[in-house]
Amino acid sequence: MTARGVRMAPGVYCIEIPTPFHVGSVNVYVLKEEHVTLVDVGPLTEEAWETLQEGLASIEIRMEEIKQIILTHHHVDHCGLLERVRRVSGARTLAHPLARPYVQLDESFMAYHDEFFTHLYSQSGVPADKMIIIEKFQKLMQTFSQPSQIDGLLKHEQIVPLLPEWQVLYTPGHSQSHLSLYREKDRLLIGGDHIIKHISSNAFIEPPRDGSRSRPLTLVQYRTALQMCADMEINQVFAGHGEPVTNHRELISSRLQKNWDRTNALRQLLASGEKTAYELAALLFPTLYEKEMPLTLSETIGHIDLLMILHQVDVKERDGVLYYHL
Repeated sequence: MTARGVRMAPGVYCIEIPTPFHVGSVNVYVLKEEHVTLVDVGPLTEEAWETLQEGLASIEIRMEEIKQIILTHHHVDHCGLLERVRRVSGARTLAHPLARPYVQLDESFMAYHDEFFTHLYSQSGVPADKMIIIEKFQKLMQTFSQPSQIDGLLKHEQIVPLLPEWQVLYTPGHSQSHLSLYREKDRLLIGGDHIIKHISSNAFIEPPRDGSRSRPLTLVQYRTALQMCADMEINQVFAGHGEPVTNHRELISSRLQKNWDRTNALRQLLASGEKTAYELAALLFPTLYEKEMPLTLSETIGHIDLLMILHQVDVKERDGVLYYHL
């Protein structure tokens, strides 16, 4: 079946790109104005490449007409095809500064990334034989993306180049590089993976940047960015996966409440005695914790962060492992 671009709003088209990942297909958006902008590109697979070309052709756009590419964030299902699209189109790439080393596949950063997670997972009590998950991340990046570059950097509340009606919003949490785009005249948000209708976005743990020694509290960031959006007038959120969101305030309220539900679950688990983050993840996500370890550990550690901020949980270190207790 030939892929088609679907008109979502004036000047906004969506192309659904297949991915090999559990999340399913990813939505990329075409802003068809005087200058064509592509928001995200999909993963580096032949199927994704062919689908993107077919989708563009269906809305009468040639790849060579794309003037700029905006990345909502650096995850491979959103940016893997970047270099291939750049080579054909000659388009400039715009993204948040923190996306740059991931997009470039910078070797020194990737080594630092591995060191960070080796330390984090060791502190979390992950068994030595499970540390292979770190190598799997590198393989994922190398398989479904290739080194590319970012030409221009975007910051919170700036007007998007070539798109005077669109504004950049910095919406970190799911990733440190996450951006959303807002058009005030019809209250549209292109939200990447910040707000998704059918699933709650994971606030992935990432290494600290800009010389900071402390890792970012990603779930706290995510909740803050969600609240910012809840305070905005938004008619529709065009998400990175799935259908548009038309009730953003109700959805955000539900997601924020689920965070507190999970902290309550953690307190109940700790009532029986101290536990590591890995042990808590296994109890919270018994069918997922091994095959989706980055996701489940990020979720667990993020909620532990909330409890630590509220002084409802304490921690002690023993032999390099962190043990949490009420």
